[in-house]
Amino acid sequence: MATSRGLFGLAPAPFVQGDFVAGVRLASGDWAVVQPTPEPFPNAWQRRVLLWFAIAAALVAPFGWLFSRRLVRPLSEFATAAERLGRDPHAVVLELEGPAEVGRAAHAFNRMQSRLRSFVDDRTAMIGAISHDLRTPLTRMRFRIEDLDDAAREGMLQEVDEMEHMINAVLAFIRDASEPGSREKLDLRTIVEDVVEDALFVGQAVELQHAEPAPVEVDAIGMRRLLGNLVENAVKYGERAEVRLFTDQQDAVAEVRDSGPGLSDAELERVFDPFYRSPSARASDKSGTGLGLAVCRSIARAHGGDVQLTRGDRGLVAQVRVPLAFEAVGV
Repeated sequence: MATSRGLFGLAPAPFVQGDFVAGVRLASGDWAVVQPTPEPFPNAWQRRVLLWFAIAAALVAPFGWLFSRRLVRPLSEFATAAERLGRDPHAVVLELEGPAEVGRAAHAFNRMQSRLRSFVDDRTAMIGAISHDLRTPLTRMRFRIEDLDDAAREGMLQEVDEMEHMINAVLAFIRDASEPGSREKLDLRTIVEDVVEDALFVGQAVELQHAEPAPVEVDAIGMRRLLGNLVENAVKYGERAEVRLFTDQQDAVAEVRDSGPGLSDAELERVFDPFYRSPSARASDKSGTGLGLAVCRSIARAHGGDVQLTRGDRGLVAQVRVPLAFEAVGV
């Protein structure tokens, strides 16, 4: 039980608070007992507490909102920079401002990106240098082969030509990987339609079955090369190509279906290895270096996406996934 003189004029003073039983003995010898009935919600004390909370919340809420915004904004920008790095390894990291912890995290992130870029560039330059230097011994071999008899010379010259063709393909691949094109925002549907139109122009059996709008931020030349390679492979080894474009959650998905014999489950992933050609491709006597699908996957992954092969009803399904533009997914 407690007494009070009243606060904010919400209760009379003095008053008695709490559960109690009071009794007084009358002159007649009887007892008069007083016991308060439960008060409805909210009672006077609860109204005072609610008022205190309301006043405190009104005073603290604006400062809390400003403080939370100051914390959340750099974290949101940090997440955007990380997402952009996944889509474009050569993207410029945003300059972040905020608490010291966020600044240290941003500095570590920048150093990580710089080291990754240096690592990839060094390996790319090394492979390019090795491929370039291989041309010199091949040239010497070509001169020495000229002194052999005709039967041996023809076969060895064919092998040297194939090796030079492979080296040229590697150098082209390294050049494209080390000098990525600029990214631009566009509708992937326009590239898909152009690739199909070019294939039809040269007489290839290609059909565009479905194409949805798909805003992306990509290297247009690289994406054209990726889709062109897939369509060319479908026509070369699968007789015809059926192309579809649609969106799936945060990705733009382009599918190229063929009507060929397909591949075994073990070959679906192995054909992405550089210079690897499946037994059916080698048996077909059709030209190729085995770099086409490796180049396609490299381009897709440089955009934060990927390329996968699956078995369809009649042949293979090559599926390309690339992230939609930031505005389209609300990043």
